[in-house]
Amino acid sequence: MTARLVGDWTRGMQDLDDEMAARIGVPASLAPGRSRAQPLVVIARELLAKREPVWQEALVDATAIVLRSLLEHFPGNLFWDLDFLLAALLQESRQPKDLLDRASAVARLQQMFGCKSVIAFRYLHDFTYGFDWSRWTARKPAERAGSGPFSVTFLDHVERRGEEITAAIAAGDPRFPRLPEGEFRNPFPFSRTPQHEAELLTDLADRGLVPVHGWCIKARPRFDLPFAQLREGRARVLGLLPKPRQV
Repeated sequence: MTARLVGDWTRGMQDLDDEMAARIGVPASLAPGRSRAQPLVVIARELLAKREPVWQEALVDATAIVLRSLLEHFPGNLFWDLDFLLAALLQESRQPKDLLDRASAVARLQQMFGCKSVIAFRYLHDFTYGFDWSRWTARKPAERAGSGPFSVTFLDHVERRGEEITAAIAAGDPRFPRLPEGEFRNPFPFSRTPQHEAELLTDLADRGLVPVHGWCIKARPRFDLPFAQLREGRARVLGLLPKPRQV
């Protein structure tokens, strides 16, 4: 943990808020009716209300690990809600070391899938808003329903999948071609330019079609709807899919 006066978590979180603002400006939120992501110091105030100082310090350090990795590996991310992510990491940790370990696991995944990797995804939205988790859970609900979007079980799965994709790229698998420098991977049939990504996700959030309300500390993750199909359907309605060729 970083050197810090016990109980000085407010200053620590405010410093991270300032660091984020210096890098990206005002962080946007996907929350319907709110444009700005909740400040980290506000999130922490609710999460740490009844926590001992050792947990306060651990949450600041865990947040720094996640945020700095996110800023480095997904600088083009559009929506920066970290409310539920931080709440889930804290809730599922039995001791402060667990919290730091989980934060480090999230940071590793960001590095593995981010813009500096061979996978080269542009956004972290599918992870933070639960699209990846809901699809994984729905495949075997009886077995996986008890594992949350940021549980060790799911984080381990994502890491294994990242290793598989990285190996496939290295092996020249045509399903995962190498990308030219500066290009981002898009496994979906719809456009994910920043304008289109913001338009589609905002539409989904307004319609209640986001599996994890990442902007809410007490979010209730869902996998009971075909979120992937609904997402593609809304993309089609919004004109974000390629037009069929004329014959």
